[in-house]
Amino acid sequence: MEHAELQRFEGVWVGTELVSEADPPYQASARLVFQSVFDGRFLLCDYVQTSPDRRTSVGHGVFRRDDRTNALAVTWFRSPAASPSQQADASTEGDNLVFIETIAGRMTRTSYSIALDRMSVRTDCMGSGGEWTPIFEGSYRRR
Repeated sequence: MEHAELQRFEGVWVGTELVSEADPPYQASARLVFQSVFDGRFLLCDYVQTSPDRRTSVGHGVFRRDDRTNALAVTWFRSPAASPSQQADASTEGDNLVFIETIAGRMTRTSYSIALDRMSVRTDCMGSGGEWTPIFEGSYRRR
C-alpha cells in the first residue's frame, strides 16, 4: 500500500456513537467499511449509522494524499446532506489523522485513532472562547 498510515484502517468496524450536538443528543450504532483502491492511493470508507426513531445516515469517504500539499485529506459525501458540523474537505496536521476544517466560519477537529482492534473517532467544535467542545464520539471494534 502506498500510504501505510491509512492501511491500518482497512476492514469492517462496528460500534456505537454519541452525537451530543443534536437536540436532543442521541446514541447510534454504526458500521464503517474501509478498503484501499488504486494500489493504495485512496482509502474508501462506506459508513452507515442507525438509531431508533431517526433516519438512517449513510456516507462515503475518500481518504488520499493531496497532490498539491502532500497532506492527507478526506472528502465525505453524505445523506442526509452534510451539516456544518460534519467533515467535508480537510487536511491533516502532520502524520496524525486529525482533520481540521472550517465551514461557514465554524471550525471542527475530527480525530481518528486505532489501538489494536479498536478505533475511536471524535469531532470537536471550536467555541467562541477558543475551547474545543466534543460534538461526536464513536467507539468501534474491528470484525
